[in-house]
Amino acid sequence: MRRGPLITFVAIIVVLALGLAGVRLLGPFFAGGGTADRGLEERRLEGAGPEKVAVIRLEGVIQLEEGGGLFGSDGFSFARLMEELKQAEEDDAVRAVVLYVNSPGGSVVASDEIYRKLKKIRQAGKPVVASMGEVAASGGYYVTLAADRILANPSTLTGSIGVIFALPNVHKLAETIGYSEEIVASGPLKDMGNPYKPMSDDARAAFRSIVDDTFNRFVDLVAEARKLSRDRVLKLATGQVYTGAQARAAGLIDDFGGLDEAIEAAKALAGLKEATVIEYAEKKRGNVLLDLLLNEKTGDGRLDPAHGLPDLAW
Repeated sequence: MRRGPLITFVAIIVVLALGLAGVRLLGPFFAGGGTADRGLEERRLEGAGPEKVAVIRLEGVIQLEEGGGLFGSDGFSFARLMEELKQAEEDDAVRAVVLYVNSPGGSVVASDEIYRKLKKIRQAGKPVVASMGEVAASGGYYVTLAADRILANPSTLTGSIGVIFALPNVHKLAETIGYSEEIVASGPLKDMGNPYKPMSDDARAAFRSIVDDTFNRFVDLVAEARKLSRDRVLKLATGQVYTGAQARAAGLIDDFGGLDEAIEAAKALAGLKEATVIEYAEKKRGNVLLDLLLNEKTGDGRLDPAHGLPDLAW
């Protein structure tokens, strides 16, 4: 290729790259009336009338940061879920919330934040009904304890009441390859969990106390929410999963039912004969070119659900 055409080709690539970067930076302002905050819009799923039931979906591994945590990312967004819950809480027309859960669990902190937000929604006088999908285990079960009612399919996998602290240890491998670390710490437990040395008895006891404290809170919440004795919950809290049928027999859920039944239960608890069932989606930019360039993802208004230290996880 001759010098002139090569320079022209490079210049075109640079201009295209700069143009796409500019679209990403300035696109929200051109499409959103001068604001980069797109917020959420409502999608009607069914029903009619001014009073609404909001369907909010919790799907995937629960974690505080997308792409972070022990389990990696599978599309779950903590920030997005909390934004949906906040919008449902603050909208006076939303009379009830249905939380659809299809999750194997995850972060203890993220699960508890979701649980607390759902409790606030209930305290605001809005009933919450949990609808379990294929899996609602561990942290996925924990969040449903904030609901007025919990419905599941007989074959749903749920329960898994317990806590795990996964601590990698490669000190033998490090010794084999001749790798070592010199640690200067303010206290003997400052580097507890260091994977390059054997775990001391004191460090193991410290981690055990964390697990036990978190586990006891889980057990207490199950006992309180499900109106079961603590001894009964302890017998169930082996970490094992249960089918929906087993969970109902044990008192861990209320009844069988899918999303449609959960919506009807939410309307009944809110005293509604009719309501508009909605879900939330990111606002469309109204610009096809920008949507294509930014790979904008939008929902389709569907009603049926699609099937330092390590993280402390349910």
